[in-house]
Amino acid sequence: MGLGGAPGEYADYEWFDLADVPAPEIVRPGPDPLSDALRELVRGYPVWAGEGATRVLLVDLDNLRAGPSRLRARLSVVLDLARQADRVALAGQVGAVARSQPWLEEFASRAQAVPDGADVADLALLAAARKVPDPVEFVVVSNDGIFADLAERGDLTLLSPGMDALSDRLYGAASLLVDLAALEAEAAASLGASRT
Repeated sequence: MGLGGAPGEYADYEWFDLADVPAPEIVRPGPDPLSDALRELVRGYPVWAGEGATRVLLVDLDNLRAGPSRLRARLSVVLDLARQADRVALAGQVGAVARSQPWLEEFASRAQAVPDGADVADLALLAAARKVPDPVEFVVVSNDGIFADLAERGDLTLLSPGMDALSDRLYGAASLLVDLAALEAEAAASLGASRT
């Protein structure tokens, strides 16, 4: 900041060391009833086959389009599953990654931002899946048919962000299908009933 009246050009400024500036406090969000209710409903499904295979979670962040409270709830489920998985890959376009990272906690740095384009995030996730040796089982959070071939390698559990956009090919390939949108509606309804 220029203080004025100094004899030299640089003496006119107040200098400080960035290391002396305190880091901003990280504010953790409080409890979220919708997230808690949705996570509890998803826990009721046997998403992992449990047969000794490597557990791989693939999350297409572009498919998780939702308003802030629903996105937070969906990502709370992703976070639970990521903590249970042996390998985790998350990918999406820049905006989808930026919106998701605040809720991904220790997995935020693993979210891969990809350029705009059809199937770019899907291809990044499939590349990550190819690096995992068999035996393997997959939990995929997406609606895109490109993931159907993963069923040839092992159990394929699908968490669909909404059945209305689900690929027929992926629907037919999944060992287990969990409709997140339907569970969100159920969770919201249970919360509404508990408030009355």
